[in-house]
Amino acid sequence: MNSKPVVALETVAADLKAAVVHYESWRYDGREHVLRSYEETVRWIAWNPDLFRKQFGVVRRAILKGSYYIVYFVQEPERSVIVAVLDGRREPAEIRRMLRSRRSK
Repeated sequence: MNSKPVVALETVAADLKAAVVHYESWRYDGREHVLRSYEETVRWIAWNPDLFRKQFGVVRRAILKGSYYIVYFVQEPERSVIVAVLDGRREPAEIRRMLRSRRSK
């Protein structure tokens, strides 16, 4: 087991907002659903980030339970860094480009 703290890039707040808007458009509890799933996923990542497989090079992915959204994160020696929360139905090439641009900042 490899427990370590989890932090998120500032851009993740906008990703979560987009997910909330998407789910609020068709679920009465859309906001609560997305935020609850996100918090649960972050706890799992903090507990053992090695549980999640690599998707794009060193970037790992964790699916938000009961949603289309995926948390993309990288491991650093002392922490895990969430770089994006994106709709998993996007084209893989688009996701790869977004992750690359965020990681280079």
